[in-house]
Amino acid sequence: LRSSRIRDSQAETEDQTAMATNQQMDSEPSPAPEAASPPPGAAAVDEKLYSRQLYVMGHEAQRRMMASRAVLVGLSGLGAEVAKNIVLAGIAGVTLVDPCPACGYDLGGNFYLGEGDVGSARGRAEACAGRLAELNEYVKVDVASGVTSLADEGALLGLVAGASVVVVTVPLPTALLTRLDEKCRSSGVCFIYSLSTGVFGQVFCDFGEAFTVTDKDGENPATSQVENILPSNPAVVKVLEDQGRHGLETGDSVTFSRVRGLDGLLRADEKYEVKVTGPHTFELVGVDASGCSEPATQGYITQVKTP
Repeated sequence: LRSSRIRDSQAETEDQTAMATNQQMDSEPSPAPEAASPPPGAAAVDEKLYSRQLYVMGHEAQRRMMASRAVLVGLSGLGAEVAKNIVLAGIAGVTLVDPCPACGYDLGGNFYLGEGDVGSARGRAEACAGRLAELNEYVKVDVASGVTSLADEGALLGLVAGASVVVVTVPLPTALLTRLDEKCRSSGVCFIYSLSTGVFGQVFCDFGEAFTVTDKDGENPATSQVENILPSNPAVVKVLEDQGRHGLETGDSVTFSRVRGLDGLLRADEKYEVKVTGPHTFELVGVDASGCSEPATQGYITQVKTP
């Protein structure tokens, strides 16, 4: 029951953790592109192990993931799910922080704890570390042995140095959370605080002063087929209505391919800004096609996602 309740909060926290470790991650369309040669000193990507996520993230984003290190505070049900997913994703390393002993309640949410862990002298982080490490041989999973209490501000702040992201998944005093966030921000480290409390949850993210979103919705780029492009100023594009709406917004950029007509004005290697005028029409900002001898009657449109 507890696992089902925390599912939504888990999914959102996992997405935010992946964003934090890959701040400029590019989405790649299927099929996955051929791997470019890694820069000197960069780790090689195991394409068999990470094949599915390479279709989504690409090789460069995967290398950035493999060079990132997370500090995870709290191994409740939510924390265990986050730990499992970032280990499977191939992060360089994760430091687990939770000296609290396991109780029977934990068994309903943390599937890396067993009955033998209840009442033992080991904290939840230490009890989970071995099983998590077995998930991915490339990921270093360790335990912050110097933290004996989650109320130890000095010990927690000392873990920020060298991390890429600090993720807190258990309740902590507001003053301590503020100090952690301030320490992370001053150190250039991303900070995520998330809680799951039954049917409700919350997520707070601080990725610093400068954070670049390269894909605002995670969807594949919109594509359409040209019905016609009028020789006007600016050029007006109409897409085939039987293929649905073009799915663009004013300010988006698009490219064209296999355009027939318009005197070859539209080049396949250029991006064009869009001003939407209807669900099936849009203008090309700054493109004067009034001098063309004929309209375009064929072609394909692809949205270009820009930061």
